[in-house]
Amino acid sequence: MVSMFYFVVFLLSVAMLNLYMVRNRNVDRNFTLFAIMLAINCFGRYVLSRAQTLDTALWANRIIYIGTPFATFFATLVIARLCKLKIARWFKNLMAVFSGIVLVSAMTMGYNDWYYKEVRLVRENGYSYLDKVYGPLHMLFPAMMIMYGVIMIAFSILAIKKRREISIRTVISISTVCVSVISFYMVDRLTDFDVELVSVGYLVGIAIFIVYLERMNMYDMSTNIFKVMENIKEYGYIAFDKKYRYMNANAYAKKMFPEIKEWVVDKTVEPSDNYLWVEAISCLYNRKIDEIQGKTLCIDEKYYQLTVSSISYGKTKNVGYLMEFTDRTIENKYYKSIENYNIAMEKEVEEKTLELRQQQARTKELFLQTITALSEAVDAKDRYTSGHSKRVAKYSKMIAIRMGKSKEEQEEIYRAGLLHDVGKIRIPAEIINKPGKLTDEEYNLIKIHPITGYNILRGIGDNSYIATASKYHHERYDGRGYPNGLAGENIPQIARILGVADSYDAMASNRSYRDALPQEIVRSEIEKGKGTQFDPEVANIMLEIIDEDKDYELRETQSNKKRVLTVDDDVINHKLIARIMRDEPMYEIESANSGEEALKMLGEKEYDLVLVDKQMPGMDGLETIARIKENHKMPIVLMTSEKNIDAAEGFASYGCDDYITKPFLPLLLKEVIHNMTERTYISDVNL
Repeated sequence: MVSMFYFVVFLLSVAMLNLYMVRNRNVDRNFTLFAIMLAINCFGRYVLSRAQTLDTALWANRIIYIGTPFATFFATLVIARLCKLKIARWFKNLMAVFSGIVLVSAMTMGYNDWYYKEVRLVRENGYSYLDKVYGPLHMLFPAMMIMYGVIMIAFSILAIKKRREISIRTVISISTVCVSVISFYMVDRLTDFDVELVSVGYLVGIAIFIVYLERMNMYDMSTNIFKVMENIKEYGYIAFDKKYRYMNANAYAKKMFPEIKEWVVDKTVEPSDNYLWVEAISCLYNRKIDEIQGKTLCIDEKYYQLTVSSISYGKTKNVGYLMEFTDRTIENKYYKSIENYNIAMEKEVEEKTLELRQQQARTKELFLQTITALSEAVDAKDRYTSGHSKRVAKYSKMIAIRMGKSKEEQEEIYRAGLLHDVGKIRIPAEIINKPGKLTDEEYNLIKIHPITGYNILRGIGDNSYIATASKYHHERYDGRGYPNGLAGENIPQIARILGVADSYDAMASNRSYRDALPQEIVRSEIEKGKGTQFDPEVANIMLEIIDEDKDYELRETQSNKKRVLTVDDDVINHKLIARIMRDEPMYEIESANSGEEALKMLGEKEYDLVLVDKQMPGMDGLETIARIKENHKMPIVLMTSEKNIDAAEGFASYGCDDYITKPFLPLLLKEVIHNMTERTYISDVNL
C-alpha cells in the first residue's frame, strides 16, 4: 500500500502538470519545475519502497533529495508571484545555493558518515525503507525546511497586507498551501507514519497553483490605450437664411459634397436623392432639426458630426441656420475600436471563463479520484470486508436525505463515508484481519485510526468537513467514545451520522469471525444505543430505514453475490475459470459460448463483470465488447494470448477496462475479478 500511495501521488502530479501545460500557452516556468521536482521526489519514494538492495535504496533516496530541496525552492517562487512580491536577486540566489548545498550534502550518503553515520535497508509489511543514524550534515535539511516554512508564512502575511491588490481567496489558498506543506512535514517528523505525508501537501499545492496561475494569466493582459484627438480644426459648414435659402459654404464642405457647387445662392435647394439631401437638408426644410442634431454622417470612410445652430447678426437673432460638419473620424474609430475591443474582450473572457470552469471541473475530478483511490486503498487491506466504505457512504447518504440535507450536503456526506476509515492505512493488516478477540494493546492501536485519518484528510478540499467526520465518527453520544470523548451535540453532526451508519454495516455485514447478524438483533442494538452510543435523532432515522427494509436487502450477505459472465467458445476455459473461483463463494460464474449468446443473456439479467475471449468464431471478442458497451455500463475484461503493449492500448479503444493473458494465473484472475467488481467509479462518488 505504501508503494501504491507514492505511485498514485506520482501519477496525479504528472497528470496535473500535463493538464496545465496543455491548457495554457504561457506556462509558469517555476511552477513547471516545481511539479517536475515533486514528480521526481515521488518517483524516488516509490523506487525506495520497492528496493531490494541497500545500494538501490540509497540511489532512490538520492533521487528523493534531487526533488525535495528544489521542489520547495520553486514552490516558494510561485507563491511569491501569486502574492505579487518581488524577491531580490541576491536572496533568490541565496535560497538556490542553500538548496544546492543540501542536495550536494545528501549525495554523499553511503560514501561517508557525514550525512548518515549508519544506514541499513529494512523491509517489512511489503515495502522497504532506510533505518538511518543521522550525521552532522543532515541538520542542513530540517534547517532548510524551516527556512522555507518561515519564508512562506512571511509571504502569506505580506499578501494579507496587500489585500487591496490581491483577492482574499488567493491569500487563503496560498496560506492553505503553506500550512499543508508545513503541517505535513511536522507530522512526518513527529510521527512514525509508513508514508511521507508532505507529498500530499505538495499535491494540494499543485492543484491550487494551477487554478490561480490560470486565473492570473486570464486577467494579466495589456490594455490598449487610445488618445482622443481634441480641438479638431477641420470642419465644413453650410449656411442658410431663415427661409432656408442657400447662402454660402466653405471649401471643405464643397469638397465633402461636390453637388454644392451646383446650388444657387439665395435659392432653396431642390430635392434630390443624393446623400446630403436625404440625411440632412430635407430634415432642415421639414423643421425636424432635432432629428439631425448630433447625427453622424459617413462620407468616403470618414465620419462627421452634424450640428445645426441659429445665426445671429448683431442684436438680431435667428437670421438663419448654420450646418456644421465636424470631422470625428478619429474619435469614431476610437469608439469603434473600443466597441470592437469590448466585444473581443467579452469573447475572450467567456472563453477564459469556460476554460476556468473546465479546469475547476478537472480539479474536482482529480479530487474525486484521490477520494476514490484512498477509499479503495483502505478496503484493499481487508478483502473480507471489502465494500464497507461504500456501504457506509450509501447508508449515510440515505440518512442525510431523510434529514432534509441539500444535494451538496448529501454529496459531502457520501464522500466523508467513503473516507471515514482512511486512517486504517496506519493499522497493520494482521490486526485488522484478526479473526479472534483483540488484545487491549491491539484495540488501543485500532483507536488511533481516526487521528491518522484526520491528519491525512485535512489537507484535501476547501474545508475540514471530511477530515472532521473521520476524526470523530467513533465518538459516543454519552461521551465514552474516542479519540476525544466528546458528548451529545458537541460531536459534529456528520460524525454522528457516520457513527450510526458504520455500526449498522458492522452488524449487517459478514466478518472474519462471524456472519451478518439477524435484522431483529441489529435493530435491537441500535434501539438500545439511542442516547448512549448514538444520537437519538439519527438512530430513529436508521430504525425507520430498517423497518422499511422488510427483506433485509441492505445487509451485505452471500445473497449479494457478484455475477460474472464469461464469454468463450472453448468449454474448457469455462470449466477452468469456474474451478479457480469455486473457493470464492461471493462470485457467481455464468458462461456464454458466443458473443450473440452473451448479448441475449445481458438483455435478460444484469452482471457485475463480463470476461470476453478475443478469438471466437463469428462475432469476435472485440466486436462483442463494442456491442455490449452500446447498451451496458458494467466493466469488461478481455481474455487474450497476445502479449504486446500496443495491442493492449488498442483493446482499450473498444471499451475494454482491462485484459488478462492466457494461460491464467489463478491468483491474478481472482485479483482482476475482485478489483473490477469492487471498483469505485467517479460517478458513484459524485452523487
